[in-house]
Formats: sequence, structure tokens, C-alpha cells
Amino acid sequence: MRACLLLPALSLVLSAQEPILLEAPIQRVRLHPDEAWVTRVGKVRLPGAGTHRIQVAGLPAGLRVEDLQASARGAAGLRLGDLSVTSDVRVVTETPEWKKLEAERETLREKRDALESQNEAAQQELAFLKNLQATQDKELSARLTYSAPNALGVVELGKTLQARMADLLGGERRTKRELEKLAREEARVAAAMKLRASDRRSAPSRVTLELSTSQEGLAEVELGYRTRAARWRPLYEARLSEDRKKLDLALYASVTQSSGEAWEGVRMEISNARPSRDLSVPVYTSGAEVGWEKERMVVPEAPALAGKMDLSLNYAPQSMAREERVIPPPPSPSPTQEAVESTSTVIEEASGLAATFLIEGRKEVPSDNEAHRFKVMVKDVEPQLAVFATPRLEASAFLMARFPAPGGLPLFPGSPVVRFSSNQRLGEAPLAVPAAGQPFSLGFGPYKSVRVAFRRVDQKLEQVGTFSKERQWTLLERVELDNDGPDTLDIEIQDRILKAGSDQVKIALLPGYSANWTEPMPGVRAWKFKAVPKEHKTLELPITIRAPKEGHLTGLEDLDLREE
Repeated sequence: MRACLLLPALSLVLSAQEPILLEAPIQRVRLHPDEAWVTRVGKVRLPGAGTHRIQVAGLPAGLRVEDLQASARGAAGLRLGDLSVTSDVRVVTETPEWKKLEAERETLREKRDALESQNEAAQQELAFLKNLQATQDKELSARLTYSAPNALGVVELGKTLQARMADLLGGERRTKRELEKLAREEARVAAAMKLRASDRRSAPSRVTLELSTSQEGLAEVELGYRTRAARWRPLYEARLSEDRKKLDLALYASVTQSSGEAWEGVRMEISNARPSRDLSVPVYTSGAEVGWEKERMVVPEAPALAGKMDLSLNYAPQSMAREERVIPPPPSPSPTQEAVESTSTVIEEASGLAATFLIEGRKEVPSDNEAHRFKVMVKDVEPQLAVFATPRLEASAFLMARFPAPGGLPLFPGSPVVRFSSNQRLGEAPLAVPAAGQPFSLGFGPYKSVRVAFRRVDQKLEQVGTFSKERQWTLLERVELDNDGPDTLDIEIQDRILKAGSDQVKIALLPGYSANWTEPMPGVRAWKFKAVPKEHKTLELPITIRAPKEGHLTGLEDLDLREE
């Protein structure tokens, strides 16, 4: 009976044993677009066979069991058991950081008291010396009326008074500067205390692990946990060499973190995976039923534009325009807009698979929520350079570098790409990933030696047709280009293609329209040619637009056509 009572008591004694504290500094950090996994590694000596509780303290507040992962290595038979996390809630005034700030504040106050006392004593001595000097001058004036004073003594006393007063005045200025510097230090400490006081309480997490072993020995424990107060975003640098024959495309990781922990000397990994995503696979839960309605209101769809440089023409009779107005639905946001609206750290995964990159060396990232940049990878490409212009949109020519997709370099659409020509920074623009089979394009700013202009030479409106009268506009537009530089250049000029969105609108190219053009993308016309030095090049763009006499044209706002 006594033995039966001893067994529960023995288990209570074992459970009440103090856990073994483990010192586990941060060794690795894996950063994701919306979170980070921090890995700590430490070694502990297990005193003997049995189950031991190992505890890691001082971890970030708010950790949950699902945010943890742990492993252990050691002698044969070592097993990792239960894992738990608790919070060590304490008032902010009990933390070592607060006590350090309090001690610093008291030290600054003592320095201020000493400086102010020293300044007051100097001012009193200075006032005394001034009174002494005035008394001496008064007494000297009185003696001059009946006798001649000792000149040497008067001079020496005057020099002594002047020297001492000069020392006191210099000390007063130095004290004033020290008090100003001290005031800035006191303001810094007060701001830090105010910031910490606003938190009121701190709750660092403690993680307790159970290790079972059959013998005494050394165990290595690896503890990883997730923090949502750290992230990275991609940045690119495109640097064109001075001879313009090579382009260096570099990917950088901009890392920010405010987890409360300083990452010092850690191995840093960059991943484009998002572990917090929902992995639910969509499935059908039932079939679909087909219904029928006797009457149904059909709302006509609003005409869609074919793209930034595409233009659709639609014809609407004036009578219909007066009687009925169809309000189109709001346009859907572009993928870039959706990314900006949700979060600025959303990154599209390149090629649809997660990739992880190890940054060379050991890095440091303080918990200051400031951006710190690290180089991930650099690729050298040989670009094909051309001067590119869209004169209808802008009267400038731009240097364009085209190259195939650099193998092995992850590409994140919409990420900023800073452009350099040699060591000169030109500006930045978001990365645009082209369609399959198309090369990448990066612009490197206006090309000053090429002048491009777009102008309308002639416009005519007339009535045509035998049985039904129609309006016809005849437009003659022209693109002019001059190569003022000493080099022969590859030139590409693009313009949009007018499309008729109604059978009642007809568009035709007139004889004389500049030929040898291609359509690199739907709705865009392109001319490619070489321009030798000092060459003047002209592209003629004559077209006709024909529509019924009644009604009005839409989609031609940029042409500014006269309808009467």
C-alpha cells in the first residue's frame, strides 16, 4: 500500500522538476512574401536516461503551436515528445529594456544637475568679479585726486581679473552647449520610454519541448517558428555597359522586419512560396441544372477596347443615343491594380513553382522595419538595341533593349526595375513579362540624337454615295524621323490600327500608305528599318473613314474629326 502511494508522489516530483534552459541563437531565416520562418539551434546536455523538459525563453510574443516546428539529434534512442508554448506576461516597467532606459534617464538628470550647479557658481563668481572691478575703478579714481597709486600693482590686478572673467565666460558657453546636447539625449530617452509605455505589457513566448533518452549525452535541438512581422519584396537593377554590348540584370531582395529580434550573423534564404495560402482544391459537389424563363431582359454589353494602342469604332444612330443610354459595368481591375490594392508584398510565383535562394554569407537585419537590400542573383545578357517610338502618343524616341528570358533568374511581374547606363541612374519602371515567344524589353530613356514628330497634313470631309448619302473623312497623317547622330540605328515605330466596331463604319488604307509594316500584337502596326547618320525618314499614313450621314462616331476622340 505504501508503494502505491509513493508512485504518484514520485511522478509529481518528476513533473515539478525545473526545465533545462536552452540557449539557442538564431542561425537561419527563410523569408517569404508575407512572413518569415526563424530557426534557432542550441545544444544541451541531458543528465541521464528518462524524459527531460527543455525550455527556450525570450521568443517573440504571440507564438502559437501551429507556428512551431522542432527537431532533435543526439545519441541513439533520442526522441522528441510533446511541444507547448506559453506567454510570460509582465508589465513593461519590469522588463530589462525599461529599467535600462530609467537608469539612463537618471544618469542624464544627474549630469544636468551638475552642469546647472556649475553654471550657477560661475555666474555668481562672474558677478563678484565685475563688482570687484567696478570697486577698484572707483577707488583708483578717488586716489588719483590726492596721490599717485602703484601702477604695477594696478596693472597686475586688472590682468588677473580680465583673465579669470574670460575663463568664466568661456566655461559658460561650453556648459550651454553641453546642456543643449544633454537636452537632445533626454528627448530621445523620453521618446523611447513613451513608445514602450504605450505597449503597457509585454508577453514574450516560452517554448517547452520534451526529450526522451536512454542515456546521458549531448542533444542538438532545432526550433523554428513563424513571424508575420517580416517579409521581402523583389527589386531589379538593369545596368547597360558603356559600349552597350552587355546588360547585367540583377535581382535584389528588399527585407524588412519588426519582430523585436535582431537577426545577427544569420544565413538568409529567400523564397517566392506563400505558405499561408489556402491549398483547398476546387471540386464539383453536384451537377448543374438548366432552367428556362419565358421573358428575359437582355442588356447590351459595352464595347471593349482592344488594348492601350487599339481603337474600336462604334456607330450609334442619333435617335437611339437620345432615347436610351446604356450604362456599362465598371471595368475590371487589371492584375497590377489588384496586387496594389490587396498588399504591396504580393509576389507572383515565377513558372508556378516555389523556388528558394540562399544568399551568400551571413547577414544582419535589425528589427527597425526599414528596408535592407541583399543581392540574390545576377545574369548577363546580350541585348539587341533599337530606337523605339510611338509618335502618336509621345514625340520622343527611346532606347530599347530586347533579350530572351534569362535562364534561372526568377521574374516577378510588376516589380520595380531600376535602369542604369554604366554608372548613371536613368530611372525605373515596373517589370513587364511578355507573352510566350516574345522577348523581354527594357527602356533606357529618351535617345537624344533621334528626333521624331507626328502631324496631320490634311483632313477633308465630304458626302459620298449614290442611293444613300454617307459621310467620308479623308485623313493624311505623317511621321517624320531624323537621325542626327553619327551611328546607323535600328528604328522601330509603332502606331495603333483603327478597327470598325460596326458594319456601317468602313475604314480603308489609301494608296501611298507606308508599306512593309507588321502587326507584332493585335491592333498595333510596326515599321522596322535602319536609319543612317543624318538621314530624314517619312512615313505617310493616309486613310478614309466612312459612316452614315445620320448618327455619330465614337472611339475617335483622339482624331478630333469635324462632323459638319
